[in-house]
Amino acid sequence: MGDKIKIYKSNGKLVLNIPFEVISTLGLHDGDEVDFFKYSGKSFIFAKKDYITSLLTKISGVGEENQNANIEIDKNELAVLKKLDTLRYSERTTSLVNKMLSNEEKNILQKLIRKKIVVPFKKEGESEYKYSIAKWAYDRFLFGKRAQKAGKKEELAEKPKAWEEKIVDSDYTNLLESKGYLVLSNEADAAAVSAALEESIKQGLIVGTRAFNKKFYVALRGFINKYAPKITKLIEQKPMSASEIAEKIGIDEDGVRSVLYYMAELGDITEVRRDIFKAA
Repeated sequence: MGDKIKIYKSNGKLVLNIPFEVISTLGLHDGDEVDFFKYSGKSFIFAKKDYITSLLTKISGVGEENQNANIEIDKNELAVLKKLDTLRYSERTTSLVNKMLSNEEKNILQKLIRKKIVVPFKKEGESEYKYSIAKWAYDRFLFGKRAQKAGKKEELAEKPKAWEEKIVDSDYTNLLESKGYLVLSNEADAAAVSAALEESIKQGLIVGTRAFNKKFYVALRGFINKYAPKITKLIEQKPMSASEIAEKIGIDEDGVRSVLYYMAELGDITEVRRDIFKAA
């Protein structure tokens, strides 16, 4: 591309001047919504908002299978990997994991880290590292396959479970992109969605929580960022119910609950009594 992206200051803000060739390639038109999302380190993805989720579920792991084809794990390493996988990503902090593992298992965890099967990861603003399972390793050793036997290179494919087949043929990703959130009523669906969108969840582009009503609420980060300030402003004035908030901001109750339950998990709001929320 001949032209370069230029940055200049206007009215106290930095403005990006993006070449027309980039705009044309991305298929951007007047009125389209775009987003910047942190991908890794100091790298960001710039794309149309409705492309972000599908892009990130496809982009992760490119080339990794070939690079890591010769990496093997033994039964003890697999046991630790499975144990780590029982924790939700938000719970895989160094302190919680260290409490869960024996000294021998901690040594095995360090071996998995050296093999880059487990990756310590800390987002900006977080106080401690979390442990992420590399997508190529998750796909190879855990999701939808039998564990490899120590010292053997062959993989034995296992017949997909019913819910694994369901996620492949479902419209969950399309629903998430179009509505901004999902409500899942059981653990099987939640596990399937979590596995399918693991990399996006790992990058913080998709967030979720389990509510007291035993349902799972999953939302795009952009959806949370859009409505959280509006909800906070409302409940700073007085406690309100989800239905009242939905009426005020113009989205349905499930969308409101997706934001409310996530904010409550972060400690930003409090459910003072059933279905009534106030700012913390």
